[in-house]
Amino acid sequence: MTQITTSGGVSLDYDTFGAAGLPPLLLIQGLGAHRIGWRAELCRQLADAGFHVIRFDNRDVGLSQKFPAGGYTLAEMASDAAGLLAALEIPAAHVAGQSMGGMIAQELALEHPDRVRSLALIYTAPSVDFFAGREVVDDRMHRPRARDRDEAIALYLDNEAPCASPGYQQDVAWLRELGGQMYDRDYDPDGIERQLEAVDRSRDRTLRLHRIDVPTTIIHGDGDQLIDVVAAKVMHEQIPDSTLTIHAGMGHELPSPLWTDIVEQIRRNTVRRSART
Repeated sequence: MTQITTSGGVSLDYDTFGAAGLPPLLLIQGLGAHRIGWRAELCRQLADAGFHVIRFDNRDVGLSQKFPAGGYTLAEMASDAAGLLAALEIPAAHVAGQSMGGMIAQELALEHPDRVRSLALIYTAPSVDFFAGREVVDDRMHRPRARDRDEAIALYLDNEAPCASPGYQQDVAWLRELGGQMYDRDYDPDGIERQLEAVDRSRDRTLRLHRIDVPTTIIHGDGDQLIDVVAAKVMHEQIPDSTLTIHAGMGHELPSPLWTDIVEQIRRNTVRRSART
C-alpha cells in the first residue's frame, strides 16, 4: 500500500501486482468503490497473464485525497489517473475501467491519448442516458449513514444486491468481507455522493468516441440492471475497430467463473496494437 502525489497535487493510494518490468495495466474503479474491489485473486490472474497490475483509490474514496468542496468532473478524475502514471514514471499503460471507472477510462483515452496503450471498457457507458438503474443509485445516496461496522456491511450487501448476475451466484461472503474492509479503510458516503455529482456533471462522450484510436475491447453482461447493455453496443459502433463481448447471465459485477474469459479478452486486446500499427 503506497501513497503518491501527482504533479497536480492529488494524493492517491495505490498498490501493484506482478513484476514492474511487465507491461503496465491500470485498473480504474467504479462509483464509491475502493481499489480492493478489484479482487486480489483477479489481479493476480491478470499478473499471471503478463501484466504489472496497478489499482488505486479514486479521489474522494478510500485512502486517496478527499475533495469536500466537490465540483470536479470525470475529466479531472482522468487527469488523476494520468498523473498517477506520470508519478510512477510509466509513459503509457493498458487501461481497464469498470462502470464509472470505464467512463473515466474513456476520458483518459480522449484527453490523455499518449498515456493509453489499449482500453478495456467493462459494463460502462458513454453518458448517463444509459443508466437503467438510476433510481437504485439515487436510493443509495439517500440512505441513513451506518452507525457501526455491522450496519455498514449490511448496507453494502443491500446496495450490491442489484448488481447480482442472474446466471451466476453472487459471492455474498466475499462482499461481506469487502464491505468490512472498506469500512475499516475509510467510511465516507459524502465522497461517494460527490463522485456521482461528477458523473452527472460530465459531458456526453458519445460523439467523441470515434477519436479513440487504441485497441478497445468492450465487455458487458446481458443481465446488467444498472447500465443498459445498449450502451456497450453504442460504444462498439462509435469506437473504430473495437471488439464487443456480451456475457450471458452477467450482471453489474465480475463473476469469478468468467474471470478466465475476461482476462483473456483483456490480454488479447492488448496485443492487437502491433498488428494495428
